[in-house]
Amino acid sequence: MSSSDDEKKGGCGDHDCCCEHGDESKCECGCERDGESKCECGCEHGDESKCECGAEHEQSGFDFDAMADVPLPKPTLTTFATTLAQQAMVSMGVLPNPISGKTTFLLNQASYFIDTLVMIIEKTEGNRTEEETTMLNNVVHELRMLYVAAANEKKRRDEEKKES
Repeated sequence: MSSSDDEKKGGCGDHDCCCEHGDESKCECGCERDGESKCECGCEHGDESKCECGAEHEQSGFDFDAMADVPLPKPTLTTFATTLAQQAMVSMGVLPNPISGKTTFLLNQASYFIDTLVMIIEKTEGNRTEEETTMLNNVVHELRMLYVAAANEKKRRDEEKKES
């Protein structure tokens, strides 16, 4: 390889996937020299799932391009509270993470969502319908019960890991 070839490869690394750079920021294999993420081979990629360098990349399996920009319902206190409740349930491992498909115990995050709902109850006092008040109180109560169950399950799993 000539010195001009070295210059064309730039700072991508010493691996087979690097092509000659026509553009200093991106080579033909998809490497982006100034990108934020790096693949196993040392290239920097803006989108690892589209890497053509031959290195194995971890992919989430979630197809963001397939998501449709569907119309959403009018925002209401009920839909907002339900969204926060679902996020809390994902954080407690009650529901799988919609992107990874895995369940995790992120109890600090779950507590944050529950506390946010409590804050909404406090800040909207006197401005809610009776149905909204009942729904919010029921949601917070159910989430607190789920939180206790999730904390116990996490503790059980942690102890099980220590024993094995």
